[in-house]
Amino acid sequence: MHRFTVDYNKDRTSQRSLMDRGFFLHGLPRLILLCRLFGHRPTVDGYNSRYGREEDRRARWVICGRCGLRPEPQGMVDPDDWDLGQRYTGEFTRTRPPSPTVAKKLAERGLAVPQTRLPGPWPKNPTSAIGAQVIIGRANFISAQVKVGSRISEQCLAANLSLGPIGAIYVHTEEHGRFIQHLLNPGRALSTESRETGISFWRGRLEWKLWAPRDTHSKTDPWWMRGSIPIDPRHYLFGKVTNRKVSATEKMPATVRMPEGDSYDVAVRLEQWSIGRQRGRRRDHWTAEWEYKPGIPYRNGDSYFSGNHPIHHVTADTPRWPDLVAQSVADHITRDRARYNYEHTAA
Repeated sequence: MHRFTVDYNKDRTSQRSLMDRGFFLHGLPRLILLCRLFGHRPTVDGYNSRYGREEDRRARWVICGRCGLRPEPQGMVDPDDWDLGQRYTGEFTRTRPPSPTVAKKLAERGLAVPQTRLPGPWPKNPTSAIGAQVIIGRANFISAQVKVGSRISEQCLAANLSLGPIGAIYVHTEEHGRFIQHLLNPGRALSTESRETGISFWRGRLEWKLWAPRDTHSKTDPWWMRGSIPIDPRHYLFGKVTNRKVSATEKMPATVRMPEGDSYDVAVRLEQWSIGRQRGRRRDHWTAEWEYKPGIPYRNGDSYFSGNHPIHHVTADTPRWPDLVAQSVADHITRDRARYNYEHTAA
């Protein structure tokens, strides 16, 4: 067993939290009490796909239908003979795959590495990991949530609690709790649907999820599965907040000059927006938009081709506003270049 920590604040350009650190424990023995008492439950797992080559659209292998453990080697079984979720009553091989060191020495001597398609023996002492992330003084919303993963989720179980500016904590397991996951969220064999349950308070709204699929939405989902309601009294007194475009300028040419000496002829424009509640005072604000089809590099191998961002103290009546917009674009990209340690090479 070994442990380590990660300081996530080191990767941030601006310190928004007093502490943002991850804690991890690897090599923890898995309990799997039922499997240790009664043995594993061999079950056929795999997938059926509509994509790829015909011979690759189906695959089958064996897992324990109780704890999710896989034999070593995992092996493959014939999809024509075995259905997903079926109890596996076929043969196992007693041989284990050679270690990487042995495989390398065999290859150096020109000897073939033993291969088998049959599932191997069950690992005797399976281990897994748990992790946590603790944040003090950064989160800006309040929420509590638990996740029950799918059969292929990297995190079998996960939970988080966020207390706004006080901070947040996230915890997860990798293979620990696989029995609970199989019991609560069996789904289809090799299901990709993790399930989430939780509530959050965000920008005057109460949002909830009750055993909702994490990655997909469907019109057949029941109404109670997910939703939100406004809890800000101003919503009922003055109406909801709306943001509508009032006007926009024509596209104008401008030049973005970067500190590294490179420059780009872009097209820029301003948009005027009005934000406020349906009844009451509204506030105007301006956004800057730009476009450059060849792209402005900000990270080695990556470029921005367009963008938009709020711009202050600049309107359509401001003299030489295209130049001011170009300067704001240069400022934004300069910050990203510094973040990604971009090194400009002269053409």
